[in-house]
Amino acid sequence: MKTAHIEMEAWSGTLQQGMLSFINYYLSHGPLDKVVAEAKAAVALADEVILHRAAERYRQELGGILTSTEQLLELPGMSKEVLEQLAHLVSKLDLAKLHALVPQTTWNNRVDAYLNGPDCLQLMLEEIHNAKHYIHLSVMLFYNDDAGNRIAGAMLDALRRGVTVRIMVDYGITAVGYDKSLKVGDFTSIAEQLKQAGGMLIDTFHACYPKGEWSIKRAELAEQGVPESSLFLQDYVQEQMMTGTNMINHRKFMVIDGITAVLGSLNIGDQYLFETPIQTSGHEQVDGRKLGVPSKVEQWHDGCCRIQGAAIQSLNQTFAFQWTVHGGDVYDPCDSFYYPEMDRNLGEEQCTLFTSFPGNPVNLIQQYYLSLITYVSDETIIVNPYLIDQAFWDRLKSLGEEQARHLTLCNPLLVNDHPTNQTAVRSQMYEPFLKGVSFYDYSQTERFSHWKITYDHRSDCVFHGSYNINERSACHDFEIGVLVKSKPFANKVKKMIDYDLSMSRLLTESQEFYQYPALHPSTYLDKWTKFIT
Repeated sequence: MKTAHIEMEAWSGTLQQGMLSFINYYLSHGPLDKVVAEAKAAVALADEVILHRAAERYRQELGGILTSTEQLLELPGMSKEVLEQLAHLVSKLDLAKLHALVPQTTWNNRVDAYLNGPDCLQLMLEEIHNAKHYIHLSVMLFYNDDAGNRIAGAMLDALRRGVTVRIMVDYGITAVGYDKSLKVGDFTSIAEQLKQAGGMLIDTFHACYPKGEWSIKRAELAEQGVPESSLFLQDYVQEQMMTGTNMINHRKFMVIDGITAVLGSLNIGDQYLFETPIQTSGHEQVDGRKLGVPSKVEQWHDGCCRIQGAAIQSLNQTFAFQWTVHGGDVYDPCDSFYYPEMDRNLGEEQCTLFTSFPGNPVNLIQQYYLSLITYVSDETIIVNPYLIDQAFWDRLKSLGEEQARHLTLCNPLLVNDHPTNQTAVRSQMYEPFLKGVSFYDYSQTERFSHWKITYDHRSDCVFHGSYNINERSACHDFEIGVLVKSKPFANKVKKMIDYDLSMSRLLTESQEFYQYPALHPSTYLDKWTKFIT
């Protein structure tokens, strides 16, 4: 008797998405049997047939995510017959919670890359000025300086036009300010102006509820209409809180009218969104925007991307999760007001939205990076301000020489706002360097680069967002990033990265790194800092 199955030709759109979510989470080492009730039989069948490591490699060759049922057929160890048997098992499962965890992919988006303060500031102001219906902003820092007040002024103008404005900011961390000035950390006064004009704001300094109160608050939120998928995610956050660890909403993105979004590594303030013209070397441009470095030492090199298309809905759902769980008004991201009907065939970029949060069963952004370096086989460049994640270094050290020579890291080694980034790199980079991994120090520019972006030539993919390669992002913080698959877009970003590399110093001597880290006192400072943070 033939085993129960569902023929691929009969798969509904819901089942197709369910299969992709199931297998993507499975390949990312996600605990399916804990997330999805009654999933053991489906997991056992996947274990029996899928050649896990080969399948991971295959998925990474595609860019890091499976996006079609045709790709499922090509999984090492898989056959059409077994895939149809697995579909029968998956069709019986309630995958609502799984869908809330896994990356969401959309097609035909338009994505444009922006770099350095003047262009990024102008972009944000233009998008806020163009808003007709609503603005949703999630950011960690919102400073009371020139850039902060210009953004706030644009928000006030939008409110006067009748635009709905929802903003999430970490008031507590912002209050620390910068350059020994607490005044620039006074976001509260900006918040009061926005509230008086009708804006809605939430302070994310407290990203969870006190121990013992969550069960009561959970019931209240459910009664108010907060969906179970959001409450389920907060359950994980609350479990993380029980261990006494701290957590930060580190995500940085803005959604406008369900049509456009701005996402990247930028906070709001003069360090990131300055007006001073950049210093340029030559006439390199991307989309008419000049490449260069900040003119002033206190200005940071950073970037963002503008996304237009279907990816906006996933971003709005991400915003709604935190907004409603923190007590904001409940809204439906799928409502036509938040996601209006329109022609969304706006470009050729495939976008996959990755999110992570404290207590998540498996950090899918961290897993993306680990898979990227594990199966590197073509030019791959990772640009990140902090290289302080031990899992990242352990995986890097495991590479063979043939793989290592394809990988380049760019990091502001010396000009860095983290006290132990330099020690972490010098303590860990010796062995990867000898194997052939290239390392560029952006500090050659005498500027700090806060840009977080990755280029994968093999799959024509770019990953960009808020994620730092450190243990805070891996374990403690809410993070977000978008994987963009498109050869034209990847080529543009590669030109931007190549410019940064040309302005950086290529480290060529092994003496730059610690052959014996245990002999250097700063190594222990690094370990102590990681422990307390």
